[in-house]
Amino acid sequence: YLSVQPYFYSYLLVVQQESVTAAGHVTNTFSFTSTITAIVISFVIKYTKYYKPYIVFGSCIYIVGLGLMIRYRNMGVSVGQIVGTQIVVGIGGGMLNVPAQLGVQAGTDHQHVAIATAVYLTCVELGGSVGSAISGAVWGKNIPTKLREYLPAGSKHDAEAIYNSIDNALKYAVGTPERMAIERAYQE
Repeated sequence: YLSVQPYFYSYLLVVQQESVTAAGHVTNTFSFTSTITAIVISFVIKYTKYYKPYIVFGSCIYIVGLGLMIRYRNMGVSVGQIVGTQIVVGIGGGMLNVPAQLGVQAGTDHQHVAIATAVYLTCVELGGSVGSAISGAVWGKNIPTKLREYLPAGSKHDAEAIYNSIDNALKYAVGTPERMAIERAYQE
């Protein structure tokens, strides 16, 4: 998830031509959905006394959501489809994170719960850092290359400026050859 999330906002602004407000709402859909799901699943676990099935089911939903994000990353998809993918990923995340942390805490004695929780959360953050590093490397290598490839001859010299600033990418009017090239580069 973190391999695509850091640049999701920029993608929404440029490719989907969303407003700043709408892009913010779409990117926050995951957090909202996963929080609500985590609260609900916490009560379900409290009454069923099982957490492992929810981890497995949550992982499956999460993977499906990531697959849907890949499927619906094209120009022209509706905001509803994008929000739907964020909801699916959020449900999977809410069903995965809380039960996994609960399992770590339940698997140790009382005096080691804090240490086990800290190790678990450290591993989660390390995984997020790796995902962010990968997405940064992919974004940093591919976007300038794709911009130089797709921009019209008269605008190729602007590729670096467009890459360095979302404002430069958004200053081109929708439908112009430059904007279509920028949208294609961001999409790919």
